[in-house]
Amino acid sequence: MKLISFKVILILLVITFSGYTQESKRVISLTPSITENIYLIGAQNKLVGCTSYCSLAVEDGVEQIGSAVEVNVEKILTLKPDLVLTMELTKSQDVDMLRKLGIKVEVIPTPKTFDEICDQNIFIGKLVGNLNEARKVVLESKEQVNKIQKTSKELPVSKIFFQLGANPVFTVLEGTFMNDFITICNGENIAKGMKHGTITREAVLLKNPDVIIIATMGGFGKDERKVWESYHGLSAVKNKKVFLVASETSCSPTPENFAKALTDIYTNLSK
Repeated sequence: MKLISFKVILILLVITFSGYTQESKRVISLTPSITENIYLIGAQNKLVGCTSYCSLAVEDGVEQIGSAVEVNVEKILTLKPDLVLTMELTKSQDVDMLRKLGIKVEVIPTPKTFDEICDQNIFIGKLVGNLNEARKVVLESKEQVNKIQKTSKELPVSKIFFQLGANPVFTVLEGTFMNDFITICNGENIAKGMKHGTITREAVLLKNPDVIIIATMGGFGKDERKVWESYHGLSAVKNKKVFLVASETSCSPTPENFAKALTDIYTNLSK
């Protein structure tokens, strides 16, 4: 069990008896994508703490409280937040401890669709008092996505392999927001029916995708593209449809990021 110092107990008493305001003014984000959403709706001035992976906030000098997995509870308390936002990577015992210590914590589930990404942006906007800004962001992103979805109907139906990792090879699954990139672009996910994201290179070759999309996560993307392009009989290679998409946009669920990544994917598919 984690020990809390006497100094922190005093801070806790102040927090407990001060009560909560409807609009949170001192916010801590424990997830990079949540931090990006906060910046996206112009609420970064309310951010008092973040993880070491929240690059935007770190560059702005926001206090770091560890990572989503390894949370410094005492540091969080010293920052006197009225709201902590996190996702499911944060340990349940840390979430429970923060709540028991009087801190309001909202655990936001990993979004499974683009619509859920938009709903979460609106939810964050409500919590921090930037609802109008959030609505504007969502409206602009939905307009862009809807436009692509309409024009994508003209694309031929393609079997698509969307790669997220190497050693082992990892793929986008159904029931994830990244699968929406495939379906919105009139594609079929070769991982349809799979329960786990790990897939062998041989299995990909047997499914013979028409398109291979590789997220640049971890810097392996260029090397993986060379590997796939070495299989000259692969339909995706014959079609010249093996391409990279930035992991910074495709893997980080904000409305704007999704719209940007979708635009990049559609542009490559339309060539």
